[in-house]
Amino acid sequence: MEISCRVYRPRRPRESPLFQLVERHLEELLRLWPVRFASSHGSLRPVVERVLREFLRCGLLEHGFARLWCPDCRRSVLVAFSCRGRSFCPSCEKKRQLLWAEWLCNEVLAPVFHRHVVLTMPRLLRPLFRRRRELLTELGRSAAEAVTELVRRGLSDDARPGLVVSIATAGDLVQWHPHVHLLTTDGGRTADGSWQSLPEWNATLLIGLFRERLLARLVEAHTISPELVNKLLAWKHPGFSAHVGEPISPDQKLRLEDTAAYLVRNPLSLRRLVYLDGQPGCPLPLPHEPVARPELRGHGPTRVARPPQ
Repeated sequence: MEISCRVYRPRRPRESPLFQLVERHLEELLRLWPVRFASSHGSLRPVVERVLREFLRCGLLEHGFARLWCPDCRRSVLVAFSCRGRSFCPSCEKKRQLLWAEWLCNEVLAPVFHRHVVLTMPRLLRPLFRRRRELLTELGRSAAEAVTELVRRGLSDDARPGLVVSIATAGDLVQWHPHVHLLTTDGGRTADGSWQSLPEWNATLLIGLFRERLLARLVEAHTISPELVNKLLAWKHPGFSAHVGEPISPDQKLRLEDTAAYLVRNPLSLRRLVYLDGQPGCPLPLPHEPVARPELRGHGPTRVARPPQ
């Protein structure tokens, strides 16, 4: 007789610190937003309230459920409906993240080496993308064009890399921090169909190509002035940076799936949230203490390069 070791364990959403925070302070947030936050962050978009209210229904049986039963032992369990919210609910986002990573690795990615690339920009430019969300598309295009140009300079003018571009808008502390994650092939395919590996990734050159294209697009969109561009280029540390990960072999399926999942990870992690409700004392790590990233396995060291002055 076959015995399954998998046991369904329903989650307890009301015990989550995030659920407690939203449940107790959502109405207060909606009431105070126009007075305290609208001037600095803009008006609250309708999608925010909708996602938060649906989150308070996620995983609760009183808001709907499905009954699953085993045809052999006739045992049944109740599975509560999920909210499928947009980049907020940790449970729904984790499921979507894993399914997307599995689909990407099995159906899309070619059996070649890949790399994880991250491109960031100065803090001075970040508020522009909050006010004009359409600029996030230009951010992704600038990153994709920069990586493509880097590959072509290292191989040939007709080389075409494979790219998966993901735009993230939050940092580790859930602050507004728009940046770009890319899962790119470690080389490119030429016009005759042959595959060529890129011998070296020049992070300094990549920063320059990304900076050149992004600033040009912002000027074209009348978001910044040419004078501000010259000011940024004159700074000792302009704020642009690049991370180029170590190559990932197609045989390292687990590592490749982890990297793909990391591209679309939820900015909210329940492991790093504690709801104090006004109580003193916070067990969260201090800013200078390293924070473990158990969801990201098998990645090489981060390499950050800045353009020469």
